[in-house]
Amino acid sequence: MLTNRNYQKQSLIKTIIIAAVSARPFAKAAAAAGYNVIALDAFADADTLEASSRALRVGYADGRFQERELVETLQALDLSDVVGLVYGSGFETTPELLDTVNEYVPVIGNTSQVLRNLKRPRQFFMLLDVLKIPHPEVSFKPLERATGWLYKQGGGSGGTHIRKALPLSSISPARGHYFQREVKGTSVSLLFAANGKQARAIGFNEQWLSPTLTMPYRYGGAVSHAVLPRTVEQQLMQIAQQITNAVGLRGLNSLDAVIEDEQVYVLEVNPRLSATFDLYQNHVSHTSGADLFTLHLQTCQGHDASWPHLAHVAKAHHVAYAPYPLHLPVDMTWPAWVADIPAGESYIAANQPVCTILAEADTAEDARKLALARDVALRDIIQPY
Repeated sequence: MLTNRNYQKQSLIKTIIIAAVSARPFAKAAAAAGYNVIALDAFADADTLEASSRALRVGYADGRFQERELVETLQALDLSDVVGLVYGSGFETTPELLDTVNEYVPVIGNTSQVLRNLKRPRQFFMLLDVLKIPHPEVSFKPLERATGWLYKQGGGSGGTHIRKALPLSSISPARGHYFQREVKGTSVSLLFAANGKQARAIGFNEQWLSPTLTMPYRYGGAVSHAVLPRTVEQQLMQIAQQITNAVGLRGLNSLDAVIEDEQVYVLEVNPRLSATFDLYQNHVSHTSGADLFTLHLQTCQGHDASWPHLAHVAKAHHVAYAPYPLHLPVDMTWPAWVADIPAGESYIAANQPVCTILAEADTAEDARKLALARDVALRDIIQPY
């Protein structure tokens, strides 16, 4: 039975909804910050369930949440004590869905208009041109010579939407798609916070691919505290500040780019919580009185937030994809270094995500090597269907 004191303490806990394709890192961070969490994502993994009072699976396909299912899920919830909904990936191709969500619960994050301007290719690359920010050449018309070009879907994520342009060069890009000249270089990203006026770096990351024959640009993973030339860091921060000034970015955002000969070429901006958030959250000093999730909430409101102290520990995450159809039993024993663990008995098709592998080390390169070595070790643990 709850005592009066316990009841009062429990009643002061605020409820927040996290909606993202994979809500686990944000749900854990929100819970650690003292919130009661309702997670809405495409998986409802075991560790998301553990961090949340409720974790509900919402249909996700073609790079977007299914609107009807998301709305019906919100309608079925008691929203009386919910302070708002924080979002990650899953809304890029349908920014207007945020407006629909806002009819039920306040959306915390960049507005649908900001998301629309930065995730629709024509608007985004026009903005970069106006700001004189370098980016790979793009085309929205058929190409005469397609060698060296890629074909991309605007708002796509995970790299599974990217193809070589050669077979498609004789046709006009489909709605929301575009051609982009491939730049050979190192893929990097910047995780930063913005309050509508000022941008500040949280960390610089290096990214890698996990390619297949049919998905040559599929996302593999990323590592924090990447060692980059100072000129590259300066370019990335200048670009983050320019875009913040132009559209009024708020909260935590990420900037993806490729570097070639210390020149930065911008690929995209994610104006929402991104996967690289997880590379820093666990290394926030508990004595600093601040954390990344609270930083996101405060900067979304335009405040000058308390800045967390981030320990200099390199952390890598790597997506483990099923090499063949898998049957994962209920009593599956998972290594301590995996996250996004499937809940219950699971059947996973070949090339679909199984879980996320985590690794930490003193340097980014060592953390990356450890994550990739653990991917090989995991294949000896899981069994084909």
